[in-house]
Amino acid sequence: MMNDKLRMTTNSYKEKLSEATQQYLKLTKQYNQISFLRLAEMLLIIWSVYKLIKAPSVVMGLFCMLTIVVFLLLIVKHKKISALRSIAQTKIRLNEQEIAFLEQHTFFTDNGKDFQEENHPYAYDLDILGEHSLYHYLNRTHTFLGRKLLAERLLSPSSEDIINTQEQIKALTPDLSWRQTFTAYAQQIDDSKDFYIKLRTWAGSTVKLLSKTMQYTLIVLPIFLIISLLIGYGNDNELLKSVGKFLITLNLLLFFSFIGKMTKEKLGFERTYTMLYAFKECIAQVEARFPEKNKQASAKIAQLSRLLDDLDNVSNILVSIPLNLFSFYHVHRYQQLLQWKAQYASCIEEWLESVGETEVLCSFANFSYNNPEFVYPTLNNDYKIAFEAVGHPLIPSEHRITNDITLGEHAFVLLTGSNMSGKSTFLRTLGVNMLLTLVGLPVCARKANIHPLRLRVSMRLADSLNDGKSYFFAEINRIQQIMETLEDERCFVLLDEVLRGTNSEDKQYGTIKIIERLLSLQALGVLATHDIEVCKLTEQYPHQLQNKCFESDITNGELTFDYKLREGVCQNKNATFLMKKLGIIR
Repeated sequence: MMNDKLRMTTNSYKEKLSEATQQYLKLTKQYNQISFLRLAEMLLIIWSVYKLIKAPSVVMGLFCMLTIVVFLLLIVKHKKISALRSIAQTKIRLNEQEIAFLEQHTFFTDNGKDFQEENHPYAYDLDILGEHSLYHYLNRTHTFLGRKLLAERLLSPSSEDIINTQEQIKALTPDLSWRQTFTAYAQQIDDSKDFYIKLRTWAGSTVKLLSKTMQYTLIVLPIFLIISLLIGYGNDNELLKSVGKFLITLNLLLFFSFIGKMTKEKLGFERTYTMLYAFKECIAQVEARFPEKNKQASAKIAQLSRLLDDLDNVSNILVSIPLNLFSFYHVHRYQQLLQWKAQYASCIEEWLESVGETEVLCSFANFSYNNPEFVYPTLNNDYKIAFEAVGHPLIPSEHRITNDITLGEHAFVLLTGSNMSGKSTFLRTLGVNMLLTLVGLPVCARKANIHPLRLRVSMRLADSLNDGKSYFFAEINRIQQIMETLEDERCFVLLDEVLRGTNSEDKQYGTIKIIERLLSLQALGVLATHDIEVCKLTEQYPHQLQNKCFESDITNGELTFDYKLREGVCQNKNATFLMKKLGIIR
């Protein structure tokens, strides 16, 4: 059953869905009306041109010009309505997806598996990336940069910006309308990793502007051509006719000499202007929402988009040849592109990254909005970690079991419990909530007081068949990495049944020595173990270690778990019971 807060959140999405649907229907009606008007205006243009040719007059000429202007205005209006309708349609999809996410737990975004790093100190153990991972749950980004930046925030969090990030998320969380508008514009962007590689190469290449002489030549030659043709053919002056023919040849040769340079300068940017225009709309949204942002970014991106759009049309020879013959239009636009590149190329990647950064912030705010019962942890510098009613954020609230835990004076917990009692889930619960704290997000708890510490985990490693390393060797390497990190700084460490790949006596001795080393390095954390003898260490280190456990119960021949954390060492065992129940042993 949904709690009241979550039900209110779902209802807000349903209200936004209704608004977006009404807006889409309204815009669709306008879109169809303008389509009809464009068709009627085109027929009117054809009729007026026919009348003008058949019976030339000033009135009909002006009327013909007026119909063409109205037609062009209708094209602009139609394009604007089409863009707004696309945004409304995207908002419909966004709200439908969020409703399904909350009601049916349907994940609908990229799961981040492409950003997985081999041997990361906690990502694989805690299910940070991949299907139904924390990334998959959080992600509301669409652009490649947004997805990449989100992965970086989760894989390499910084404890320095926690308070600032919390404030940004708190401010943006209630502003659902703005977040959905920004996200809808961002979803019009169809970028890729390859796009940014080409962009970086283009921005870093040398810029060689046209000389002053060439710039003057590009202005003077078309003027001389027009004058010579008008006077030569108007007054039947053979000399000026010859001059005009010579200038036609000269202008064409000069134009053709620039085609290769223009093609090279826009290499890889065919139709990219449409994507840059979508970026411009996103940046404009960011500038409107965040006054401290650079106000010229959206205008400059729009200018680059138009320049690339114009250069993309140079391949249409039916338009480009007469246009450049009498004005060198595309050559002038090429020169303006070079000037833009010389002045702003170094800024473009930063401007586009602002869209990805805002997408990440919107993802975080969306997480906060979708989980109104979660709390922002208070931070301390006392190496204390305290969770009250902490649960795993990815487990639906109706199935989530919560527990209390405090690590401070007793810095390390030895956790015991029978199979399936909840030890591994509890370790992941602590790890994921510590990571949420590090990135500035609210945690799945009723109350939390945290000293942000670097997170180090060894829970679930895999054999590496490619390099011949066994599970045991991979685990030893991980523990070595943890110890090396602890030598530099205190960390939050989670270990699950260490040294599985060795015999019982060796495992017990090794586990004890690992715990003692962790205590000497002042680590905070939890170690889960099945070895009851290991738990006797609390007698030697009563001020540093504490025993906690998860118990199972056998009632009326059935095995049950309450998944509640208790004091002490686990007493019940379920392996023998289960094997007898399944008929494996007698």
